[in-house]
Amino acid sequence: MKTVLRSTLLLLAFMMVVQLANAQTGSGFGIKGGLNYNSNGKYFKDAEAIWGDPLSNLGYHLGLFGKVNLGPVFLRPELNYTQLNSEVNSNKLRTQRLDAPILVGLNLLGSLISVSAGPSIHYYLEDELRNYDFEKFNAGYQFGIGLSLGRAGLDLRYERVLNGQTIDIDNVFTGQGDFRFQQLMLGLSWKF
Repeated sequence: MKTVLRSTLLLLAFMMVVQLANAQTGSGFGIKGGLNYNSNGKYFKDAEAIWGDPLSNLGYHLGLFGKVNLGPVFLRPELNYTQLNSEVNSNKLRTQRLDAPILVGLNLLGSLISVSAGPSIHYYLEDELRNYDFEKFNAGYQFGIGLSLGRAGLDLRYERVLNGQTIDIDNVFTGQGDFRFQQLMLGLSWKF
């Protein structure tokens, strides 16, 4: 009797998870936000600094997204306000920009889990790394994994600017190396 009850409860729980995941299957739009950690292209070097001051390069992002499902494949354009914080030789610098990633993804296990990747276009509003005249537009790429439970979603992404879009900021401070935005992004979303 206990085995039948346990099996029934497990089956019901599984069916609820699948039903909640299917709520994300349809096309629509929503809001999103989260935290990002900028490493300026030096994750392994920055790993030591994280222990000393874990919040030093922590920033955030807020925005809107759309989702168009095409079977197991989906298209997800976004428009986000992003604040990046950087620390270069004990100088804390802030960058504010508008990001427009266009991700192509694949739904796995219904739409419970998804993977996505695509280009991201950046428009710089303010950049304390560059106090002189600079290009306002930049491009990069993102890829990541997502989890959908009903209307709520959680995703973890990696983002980096393209190789041709570098800032030689270390030369300004120390005379060595080059600089690229590179970040890990953890985001929550709500689909209407």
